[in-house]
Amino acid sequence: MQLDLLAIAAHPDDVELACAGTMLMAKRAGKRTGIVDLTKGELSTRGTLESRRRETEAASKILKLDYRANLDMTDGNIERSQDNVRQVIVQLRKTRPTILLAPSPQERHPDHEAAAELAHRAAFYSGLIKMETKDANGTPQEPYRPLLVLHYMQAYSFEPKIIVDITPVFEERMNAMEAYGSQFFSGKPEKMTILAQPGFIDGLRARAEHYGMMIGTRYAEPFWSHEVLGTKDLFSIVTKTIA
Repeated sequence: MQLDLLAIAAHPDDVELACAGTMLMAKRAGKRTGIVDLTKGELSTRGTLESRRRETEAASKILKLDYRANLDMTDGNIERSQDNVRQVIVQLRKTRPTILLAPSPQERHPDHEAAAELAHRAAFYSGLIKMETKDANGTPQEPYRPLLVLHYMQAYSFEPKIIVDITPVFEERMNAMEAYGSQFFSGKPEKMTILAQPGFIDGLRARAEHYGMMIGTRYAEPFWSHEVLGTKDLFSIVTKTIA
């Protein structure tokens, strides 16, 4: 299997909340995309494992994913262990993505920070010949390392290294996020969470507008990278229509 873009998430709905527009823009460009969720989100205050499974299936269809997997790590205790690093390496060597998306290294939720660390370590060690792993059939895997790792924004903001215009797919992006209906405000007297605040979805729309305004478009998603980013085509990074 060869993916162009793979996103790592601590929980189902993390990618949909943070960078679903970028996933959809990749599909629009004819790229193959996938998501690997580390946990099933079993500690979520709202919803059940069954409702979250159904919501994940619905969101995956909206995103038109070519691949989605869940590593069934423990929600609330994603260990930064060698075993968990190996599980992510197996996924990287299986899907062989050109670009890997991961949470930001500094985040409000400890699971998000752990997922960022696992992605960072796995992306490096996956390229080592002497780091041996096997696929589900017991066949030894070939070394592979993504060419670029980008970190998406969740609760905490950062100074972006690159901002992606998602204007053409913004409503689809919101539909994918809102597929996780159990997590958002319903007007009923249920347990309140940050996601379930009445203005949460409006806040995400405002964030997309903010970063869109920064690059001269309507909606956009920000990313950070450890590496300096480059381009082979200066014109490909022109997003403004008014100077």
